[in-house]
Amino acid sequence: MVQGLKPMDFNSLADHYVKLHLLPGACKVSHVIMGSNTDTGSFIGESRVPLKRVKPDQTKHFHTCLEHPPPKESVKPSALFLFQPLPSLLFSSLFKQWENEQLHSLEERGWVLLSLQFLPPLDEGDGGGRRGEGLCVVGVQRCAHLSAMEVNVSVCLYLKPDTQKKSKHKTAVIKKTLNPEFNEELFYEISMSELSNKTLEVTVWDYDLGRSNDFIGGVCLSCHYQGDPLRHWMDCLKNKGQSVERWHILTNELPRSVSHE
Repeated sequence: MVQGLKPMDFNSLADHYVKLHLLPGACKVSHVIMGSNTDTGSFIGESRVPLKRVKPDQTKHFHTCLEHPPPKESVKPSALFLFQPLPSLLFSSLFKQWENEQLHSLEERGWVLLSLQFLPPLDEGDGGGRRGEGLCVVGVQRCAHLSAMEVNVSVCLYLKPDTQKKSKHKTAVIKKTLNPEFNEELFYEISMSELSNKTLEVTVWDYDLGRSNDFIGGVCLSCHYQGDPLRHWMDCLKNKGQSVERWHILTNELPRSVSHE
């Protein structure tokens, strides 16, 4: 059953149909279900279902969200450059387009809402409180549209580099939902200069009783990354004392330094 599809026609009426593909494979062997007119149509979205948890002789129901359509194929700027010189503005535009396509090539695994806040150290005359170092407050608000089937979710935070591995923290486990709400705050005592050279790794995990935990998705925030992770990190550093909140896309790329127990 399919629910909540956005209307694609002006009259909000459409003959929807679904194509099934068994991947991976040298070619896509598909099966079409639903609808009658399958010759032409507008692509609405897709979802991939891992079959490793399906047991023999057992019916299993999956509840998934459709993902955004994949980007259209385009000619890479490097291929064009081999044949003819390009004006600098055109080459820059093509390179940005190629860079965006590389980012979108990662599989989206859902979203996470994070808040960042840096509290500077208190002055000596304020009495009590922080001395010398500030406080970085990381808020894990909630996740949305996670691409998992049986999900008991926890978020792990790791502020690196960290030779002593004392900066790893994780939230409580929220059970049986693809849209868990955490509303938790984690605290790191750190100076502004140290924080500017750190990377915050955020990974989301599915906890399975009696089995190894499954990685759902992750994102890294620091000055060494691009896009929203960079903008969020810089907004935190520039706006001392203010809490800055932003949604981030979770991807299937597991940070190299992460090992989750």
